[in-house]
Amino acid sequence: MPPVAVLLVDDDAAVAEALAAALIAYGCRALVAPGGWAALAITESWVPQVVVLDIEMPDIDGFAVARAMRGSTRFATVPILAHSSLAEAEIVERGVDVGIDAFYRKGESLHGLFQMIEYLAPVRYL
Repeated sequence: MPPVAVLLVDDDAAVAEALAAALIAYGCRALVAPGGWAALAITESWVPQVVVLDIEMPDIDGFAVARAMRGSTRFATVPILAHSSLAEAEIVERGVDVGIDAFYRKGESLHGLFQMIEYLAPVRYL
């Protein structure tokens, strides 16, 4: 099975690059977008299987990015995983309204994050 393609959206370059390196070591393909607008501008020739989306970003927050993704043909069905240090209850309440599929708290085990990404990734039949 080909590796899961993950789009990481986070304005904190150090966090994003470290997480991308961990995902690659785990066997995923990872592309980093340094903010919400950058994520929405990702080339149309590349569609991720899962989006890992920070919520607190200065240019456009993760809720607005998720809403825009759900309104696009390219990202409409791609699972979105909110990855934030905000309280889960707050994210869940607002996130459900904009189409966020799952929530994972920053600072928790990377193994748990990888398992959630695998769970969310659509099954590809060859």
